Amino acid sequence: MWHDPDDRIRKAMERFEEDDVEATRRMLRALEKQGVESPRIDLYLGHCHLEEGNAEAALMRYRRAALRAPRRAEPWIGLGLAYGQAGRLRRARSAFRRAARLAPDLEEAHCQLVHCHVLLGEMDQALTVAQRVVALDPRCAQVHRHLAIGFALEGRHDDALAAWRRVADRDPDHPELAVGLGRAFARLRRTSEARSAFLRALARDPADAEARIGLGDLAAAEGRADEAFEHYRAGAEADPDDVEARLRWVEALADGGRPADALEALTGFTPEDDDERLVATALEARALAALGRRGAGLARLRDLAAAVPASSAAWRTLGDYLLTVGRPRAARAVLRRAVRLAPDGPEAARLLARATARCGERKRAASILARAARRHPTHEDLHVDVAAALLARGRLDGAERALMRGISFVPGSATLWAAAAELALDRGRAAEARSRLRAALRRDRRQPQALSALVRLLVARGEWRRASHAGRAADRVVPASDPAVRDRGLALLRRGRPGEAVAVLRRYVLAAPGDARGYALLAEALEAQGDARAASAQRRIAAALGAA
Repeated sequence: MWHDPDDRIRKAMERFEEDDVEATRRMLRALEKQGVESPRIDLYLGHCHLEEGNAEAALMRYRRAALRAPRRAEPWIGLGLAYGQAGRLRRARSAFRRAARLAPDLEEAHCQLVHCHVLLGEMDQALTVAQRVVALDPRCAQVHRHLAIGFALEGRHDDALAAWRRVADRDPDHPELAVGLGRAFARLRRTSEARSAFLRALARDPADAEARIGLGDLAAAEGRADEAFEHYRAGAEADPDDVEARLRWVEALADGGRPADALEALTGFTPEDDDERLVATALEARALAALGRRGAGLARLRDLAAAVPASSAAWRTLGDYLLTVGRPRAARAVLRRAVRLAPDGPEAARLLARATARCGERKRAASILARAARRHPTHEDLHVDVAAALLARGRLDGAERALMRGISFVPGSATLWAAAAELALDRGRAAEARSRLRAALRRDRRQPQALSALVRLLVARGEWRRASHAGRAADRVVPASDPAVRDRGLALLRRGRPGEAVAVLRRYVLAAPGDARGYALLAEALEAQGDARAASAQRRIAAALGAA
């Protein structure tokens, strides 16, 4: 048996713990060249390969370590990590299960297994294993981080926020905590708290691209396009390797009418991930189309689809582009192929229905959506699309039935309750609309459509005080161009508060310059303040828009 009188393996392990990967590899390879065989050498060389992103080489080393130490859990944990880095999540799950069986008291194996279950969408199993982790180490913050991600992926944002708060209780300095809290707050439309969390992340690390993206998303949702662009740009510059930050920046350039700059930002940018490469190519095609080079954009996407002919996402992206450039018939043919490749994917069916409707076949479009809604009964957007398609055909009863059918499958959907309430309001059934609005707001007190409809309902009933309060709540979550903002100004005006009404209505007419009613109300508010000249100017604008 070989002995290590100089304790060189231990010294190499210590160098690895000090993040000196190159020295660790050099020391262990030197031992291998001397003919030394040890599972610890293979294990730590596997760690070195994993640190460098070479998952295949790491897998080879971990397998050798597992063969040489069949009753040790560490090589199986390494195998799980390497499989996870390679995107082979089911094999990673099996490896972590093996590690947990070999060392049932090893918290790391159970914690990594929780992460695998989360990424595979197996939240029930994740919660079961998480209980074991908490029993082994009540102070473990990482398991709650994994659960927070899983809850967010499932749309359970209240649970995600609670999980991040458990992380904060156990590890206030967790590197992902501030951004995680910010995202949870943002999903719950608690924008001031989300902004504070993202700013805390930036105070800790000014180069945090994820925090910049979060702030950009908040600004974009509130209609501050210039501020959003600056955040995305700063995120891309702070971390040039962050693919999401770069893509958001390019998208902001395209949205801001700067397609040439968008193309320049994409120069030399080739993401390794297939989905990210698809998004980058779609943005490139969109920028080319904006520059009048539609054929070049189409060629890029056709080449991509030809390179991966079995990818439904590639054909769906091509179909979406064809719809954008006004070729619905070609888009329909492409999207049919996307649906055939992934019949269980709702997004391709939604695009196919849109292309079919633009070809003049509205009945057929509604049938496509209805079939997709039956296949995906818990996809709330599909039920909304079915109702919209039926409304376009003038079938009000059918649209209402579609929404109520969706509610029967997703009773917790505030979106569906809000849509059903707005439809009842449009049909003059105020009492029923009010009941549905209560159901929507019980589920999500910041649901934009529900708050907008509530303001409209209260204004129609002449309840000015309550309308102004509801309008203030709506103002936090709806864009400045939403009629709820105008109705809030009307309510303030009727309550004898013209100064506040002027500020609200000015913001509204800047965001919705084509609404004559907004200018007329602004004129009335200015006149109530005693500014007859400004009121006259606003009335002239309202008259011109009304005549037009």
